[in-house]
Amino acid sequence: MIDPILRASLEVQPFARAIVGAASREVAFLRVEDDATGRVGFGECAPLAGLHRETLDEALAAIEDWMDGIREVDELPPSAAFAVSCALATSEGFAGGIVRDAEVAGFFGGTAAELTDGEVARLRGMRSVKLKIGRASAADDRALVARALDALPHARLRLDGNRRMALASCTDILRGIDPARIEYLEEPLADPSELAELSRATGMPVALDELVVDGSDDARALREDLARTKCVAAWVLRMSAVGSLDRVYDRAAEAARLGADAVLSTAYESSYTLRLAVHLAAAIPNARRAHGLGTAHVLLQDSCAAAVVLDGRIAGTSVPAPFAEAWS
Repeated sequence: MIDPILRASLEVQPFARAIVGAASREVAFLRVEDDATGRVGFGECAPLAGLHRETLDEALAAIEDWMDGIREVDELPPSAAFAVSCALATSEGFAGGIVRDAEVAGFFGGTAAELTDGEVARLRGMRSVKLKIGRASAADDRALVARALDALPHARLRLDGNRRMALASCTDILRGIDPARIEYLEEPLADPSELAELSRATGMPVALDELVVDGSDDARALREDLARTKCVAAWVLRMSAVGSLDRVYDRAAEAARLGADAVLSTAYESSYTLRLAVHLAAAIPNARRAHGLGTAHVLLQDSCAAAVVLDGRIAGTSVPAPFAEAWS
């Protein structure tokens, strides 16, 4: 009998370990077989410290509860619900065909000095490039943005502050920057209720990230309030932090209702999830922007053929089985 769960440790590239927060990604794959058709599907479970509350062991224990019929999918921790729903969906044929390619945003997590000519060459050709701000001094942040604007003249920047910044300091860093070059500010403020004020002060739209995975009534009310100000351009859907595929679809539909695009993002999962996300993007009507799926290069090891970004896109090919030989 084939074991339905396979654990793996995927080594992270040395340059990316500070960004990922670990030297390896500890992941597990769930295998599900459709009794009626015999078709097999897979889902990746890879909670990330700092993003998910559950550990991998806790997520796998929850998946075992689901296999035993004790818990429903949406009663599981988000990373477990995501893995189970992906396995079920692919066992029913999802991601088994060809869909349109997904446009991918470039990502650079370093400083201005680290934005070398080689990194610029990697990012060149991408219409959207994401940078991290709020982790260094204001001078360093301004230098990073200035370097990127100069080196990537055809790109618009997404500036992600991970709720680290105060309104005044964030506004100061952005002063004098052409708003047309900034695609959006991704929840940089410690107080998200000030996002509309930040947008007014800078002339730049914002994107919601942490606020998207918050299921509280207060968060829902704030999303509604921000929509009325028309400052929100996009919702970033970190799929395995949102939960099951149904919940990802629901959040995308909520974003559309409130006038925002859906941008899919991962938690440094393997290329199996990146490739599956291309199919998910093709199924979401308001997923019109470049997605945060260009992270295969951070792994030294992968679960299947790498989700290579060519000309700013990942091909919408059928999703291969992860670690295919291990299941035989």
